[in-house]
Amino acid sequence: MKNYINQLNGKEQNAVYCIRKLIANQLNALIIYCFGCQTNVTTRRSAFTKNHFKETRRFTCDLLIITPDEIAVDEEKRADIQEMLSHFGTVNMVIHPLKLVLRKLNEGNIFFSWVQREGMLLLDRNNSTQLLPPAVEAAYRPQAAQYFMKDYAMNDYLDVKFEPLVKPEPKPKVELPSQPVEIKLTLDAANGWRAVATKM
Repeated sequence: MKNYINQLNGKEQNAVYCIRKLIANQLNALIIYCFGCQTNVTTRRSAFTKNHFKETRRFTCDLLIITPDEIAVDEEKRADIQEMLSHFGTVNMVIHPLKLVLRKLNEGNIFFSWVQREGMLLLDRNNSTQLLPPAVEAAYRPQAAQYFMKDYAMNDYLDVKFEPLVKPEPKPKVELPSQPVEIKLTLDAANGWRAVATKM
């Protein structure tokens, strides 16, 4: 999903841009990642109305919002933001200060590490992503997928860490046994009594 905003249609992209702008202003966010989105479309047709086609869309997105350490977001503030965003759809917000996110990334937390690697980066204020450690290897993908499939709600996302990767042992080099070589020296009178070596 990483940075693939082109996966979204025009209405979805517009909604994401507006959501990003509002959240960035309200929370002074440093980094915003989208790590999931869904669009439900309902189409209704009826023989009893002049308008035979009605389509309604419902957009939902999941955001990781990383704020400066001094920003505190209580439930009232969160509810106010949700209300401002409601006409765009449903926005599920995971909000944490930078200090906590850095600690979790350095501990190998699955949620934060995989969102950093594969999430759609919507905001990077003042190049704040440069403060994050390097993204985890792609080899961790099976563990990330297994965690998500086991618990879509990711209720314990703060606690679950990657297991260390087990790298295959390098194959030992097989040395072929050395073969003895026999060399025969002969003196050739026709060649000025020089020794001539012959491999047997």
